[in-house]
Amino acid sequence: MLACYFQVCGLGREEVVMSAHTDFVGQQMQGGFNPPVRSLMDIDFYKFTMGQLIFKHFRDVDATFTLINRDKSIPLAMIVPQGELEKYLDYARTLSLSSSSGISTDMALLRGMRVYGANMFFEEYMQFLEKFRLPSYRLRRVGDQYELTFSGSWVEVSMWETIALAIISELFYRKLMESLSRYELDVLYARAKDKVWRKLEILARNPDIRFADFGQRRRHSFLWQQWVLGACKEVLPEQLTGTSNTWMAFHHNMMPIGTNAHELPMALVALASSDEEMWAAQYETPRLWQEMYGPGLRIFLTDTYTSKEFFRGAPEWLAHDWRGMRQDSGDPFRIARLYIKWLQSHGVDPKTKLIIFSDGLDVEPMRKLQGEFGGKIGTSYGWGTLFTNDFIGCYPKNPYFRPFSLVCKLKDIDGIPAVKLSDNIQKATGNESEIARYIKIFNADDRDSIRPDV
Repeated sequence: MLACYFQVCGLGREEVVMSAHTDFVGQQMQGGFNPPVRSLMDIDFYKFTMGQLIFKHFRDVDATFTLINRDKSIPLAMIVPQGELEKYLDYARTLSLSSSSGISTDMALLRGMRVYGANMFFEEYMQFLEKFRLPSYRLRRVGDQYELTFSGSWVEVSMWETIALAIISELFYRKLMESLSRYELDVLYARAKDKVWRKLEILARNPDIRFADFGQRRRHSFLWQQWVLGACKEVLPEQLTGTSNTWMAFHHNMMPIGTNAHELPMALVALASSDEEMWAAQYETPRLWQEMYGPGLRIFLTDTYTSKEFFRGAPEWLAHDWRGMRQDSGDPFRIARLYIKWLQSHGVDPKTKLIIFSDGLDVEPMRKLQGEFGGKIGTSYGWGTLFTNDFIGCYPKNPYFRPFSLVCKLKDIDGIPAVKLSDNIQKATGNESEIARYIKIFNADDRDSIRPDV
């Protein structure tokens, strides 16, 4: 079955298992056509779980997503040629979850996902996915950056997010490596592999730290993510809980991990009619989610309009009926203490709940957080960019061999501007006037200011 799946994805067995370094880069330098994304399953799993909710309740709503490079010191458009980026974005638009033979392993895997005694995805949504193709995009160069937008039906354009980011990220590092000799490439990857291995050895000495791979969107490359996951599964099989990447999950025989993201509350709040309705709409996402999914997927986000304000008005059923929360911005220690205090105020033992830390993590932050909260509340970690793209210092001659904060965010919904405030001022998105308006609505004057490196 696995071999069949490789064929569906357009990946030969020898390519899937090849070493993710010099042989692969050599192919790029010889001008071969090697798309960074070759399957619509090579996507964060939450795009499917959110997609089903959007399909059910908002399939007639339009949206625009836009690329945001938070690190302006990275001249993206000067490094990645526009024609090359267009070529691989266009290729992604040819991908399908269906099969010309009528037998689709992708769809069979998605259809076969069962939780709490029922299929996770309903048939009408599956039929939508069978016919789905990524919609059009708009790309233009503005100075040394790209303006990339996706506009159209929300349920369709939403699927571009992590796919577009993965394409851009891999093309960026490919271009950097084109100027390196064979021996420099050998050293680059040897150093990066050594860094990964040392991190895994440290985590092996901290068995209470359990984590999932959240690194698809800013990975060094598809093959590098696969190598890192394979190494991790071999060294830490009990601590690695899964991966957010759907393709990697099925390839490595792991459960895909994903619930919901900021775009849902951003959209629902923007669509509200008054300031009062906007404030209340931040809780509409968990209400709709609870109707659709079982308790295992009930992990809520608190930071879209600040965690402090979320907890101030959060309904009691969130404390009792939901499994936990994901911390994605701001000071993780402050947010975790806030969550524990809120649970206790509703008579809930924090040890029965879970907090997933997922903001710019690496080994040392995970160790510190576990040392503080282990035994006080259930903990898990979403390890992202510094898991799948830590080449910092591996080639000191070029300072661009480092991860940078590239995101694709909801810009507007049915023509209405969308805003994310975040617990970190520097992660806020939206135009300035709307951000100022939202700050008043959500009493968000005391946010943290932390540089979003990754």
